[in-house]
Amino acid sequence: MDKYQWLKEAMNGETINELANKAGISSATAWRQFNNDLNFTAENVILIARAYHKDPVEALVAFDYLREDERGAASLRAALKNATNDDLLTEIAARLDRDPSLADQPVWRGDPKDLDRYIAERDATDDEIADTISKLGKPDVGLAAYHGDHKLDDEGNDAA
Repeated sequence: MDKYQWLKEAMNGETINELANKAGISSATAWRQFNNDLNFTAENVILIARAYHKDPVEALVAFDYLREDERGAASLRAALKNATNDDLLTEIAARLDRDPSLADQPVWRGDPKDLDRYIAERDATDDEIADTISKLGKPDVGLAAYHGDHKLDDEGNDAA
């Protein structure tokens, strides 16, 4: 959606003076930026979005202050940061219910830039993973159930 369409939908037929009043922008500034090819500042785009109960990130994308690919990254990081452990576990369980093969995928805890290399170099078989778990003396509930790093001593026992 471009800035013209976004603003038209947000304003829903209201005037620039009404927009300025709602957003807390002076009428002169609102008219100047409107008449200058909708060149609202990023700050004013955010104020307008909030005044009309619209997503400020979507507005910044529409006005070309953010790229489309930046929207998802910011939203995803915020959502993950604000999610409770129950939220995260519920989502994981729902995904596994939809596609049980996901349970066989490796869990990555490193730098995302190194993920492809990690997957290419990964040579542990499911049997080797199960053997490591059994050496730890833990029930076979899957690697995702363990938290933290586990190191084995020379006999294969949990050294932690």
